[in-house]
Amino acid sequence: MDLGLTGRVAVVTGGSKGIGRACATALAAEGCRLALCARGAEALERTAEELRAKGADVLTIAADLAEAPAAGRVVEQTMGRFGRVDVLVNNAGAIRGGSFLDTPAEQWAEDWRLKILGYTRMAQAVLPAMRSRRWGRIVNVIGAAARNPSPDYMAGGIANAGLINFTRALADLGAPDQILVTAVSPGATATERWDTLVDQRARAQGRRPEDLRRELEQAQPLGRIGRPEDVADVVVFLASDRASFITGASITVDGGASRGVYL
Repeated sequence: MDLGLTGRVAVVTGGSKGIGRACATALAAEGCRLALCARGAEALERTAEELRAKGADVLTIAADLAEAPAAGRVVEQTMGRFGRVDVLVNNAGAIRGGSFLDTPAEQWAEDWRLKILGYTRMAQAVLPAMRSRRWGRIVNVIGAAARNPSPDYMAGGIANAGLINFTRALADLGAPDQILVTAVSPGATATERWDTLVDQRARAQGRRPEDLRRELEQAQPLGRIGRPEDVADVVVFLASDRASFITGASITVDGGASRGVYL
């Protein structure tokens, strides 16, 4: 299936590891030119070199999106190199878990500054470039905690639920200019972040991380947790011409782990 992405320019935040790296790899395979953003310059360059070895055109931008000027700088450098931005994959930001009573409010604010404000600032920065071409895709990688509250991941659940709301509102804003905005919410996915989150939640519950990890994996309906590529495949489809009538939607990619019916 031709997804119509050849020659498009995609910005992927948090693009050096995990789901972001998988999204970058999948977009490159479809012919996208890439601007990858992450805080760690070394990991970012390693990912870029692997993609360049496969023929991809990749720009790397080391930036901390918790800082207000960073989003504008990312888009400015992307426009300077490629002259356009067609796709934004908002993926940067790992919210920490932990005991509600033992977690200071300052930690919540720090995590929200990266994920919530990072996503909104990146969207603000790319919208003018997309409007000028009357074509755009913004895909927000959020998280299944938006609909699955947990007492030891409240900060993440609140942020994710808010970003689902943001996605719907931004879709309404972008629609007149053919800018489609969607969300992909992964469940448990085999990344470094997942390992860290399990460790944090285990400490909050007074348990051994290996026991909690085994329990969580065995509880999955499909008998395994997700792979980054499982999420990336959905992200790339939503970024493509083939998804031209999908906007405002939030797709949960969790192997059926979420309970309930959402109408």
